[in-house]
Amino acid sequence: MELAEYAQMEQQEQNYWWHIGRRKVLQQVLWKRIPQGQNLDILDVGCGTGINYHWLKSWGRVVGLDPSPEALSYCRTKQVYDDLIQADGADLPYHQQFDLITAFDVLEHIPDDRLALQSWFATLKPNGSVYLTVPAYQWLFSAHDKALHHQRRYSTRELSQKLKQVGFKIKFISPFFWFTFPLVVLVRLLTKASPPKTSYVATSSGLSQLLVKLSSLEANFLSAKHQLPYGSSIVVLATKP
Repeated sequence: MELAEYAQMEQQEQNYWWHIGRRKVLQQVLWKRIPQGQNLDILDVGCGTGINYHWLKSWGRVVGLDPSPEALSYCRTKQVYDDLIQADGADLPYHQQFDLITAFDVLEHIPDDRLALQSWFATLKPNGSVYLTVPAYQWLFSAHDKALHHQRRYSTRELSQKLKQVGFKIKFISPFFWFTFPLVVLVRLLTKASPPKTSYVATSSGLSQLLVKLSSLEANFLSAKHQLPYGSSIVVLATKP
């Protein structure tokens, strides 16, 4: 990502509705499928500025990995993660070392996503899991994606196929951010030909609260093992047999 995007992320991740909503979905979906308190060895690939450590630590010891020294500097300043590694997320320096790999909106940044999935598969212990989110639908690729240096967006079918080709077994997959999807489609199509620009859209306090509540409803729905028909993001949990 652009350095300016890291600065904005660090400022916004505590309060911006999208970050809060995504965390609600991620926590609920994982909690229903992998109980907390198992003391797992967890690798958070693309840890960014470190916000996800605060809830991932309920599942075990969490190592943060990111190729960006700027991102890791934010993590050190906030004293998050049990260890921090600067490395390429597509070529991990481990073998069968972790019980859980998380990569939230990371895979779309990597030029060779199959190579990354192969590396993550090799890094997991047998019966380990990979837990991912990615942006949905290539036809939504726009200035937002250009600003964040995305290589692509995904369909659930494409993502499932790529995971299965590497050897993963899909445990759960679904789109999310369903309630906001029509608005996202409108904005992205209108800005499709625009130059890269910041991905954050100003929202009023009341609207932000509403969007967070809607995300909570989606989180509850998904945690009951239901799937949504569409959405601007995809969440998937897959295991290494």
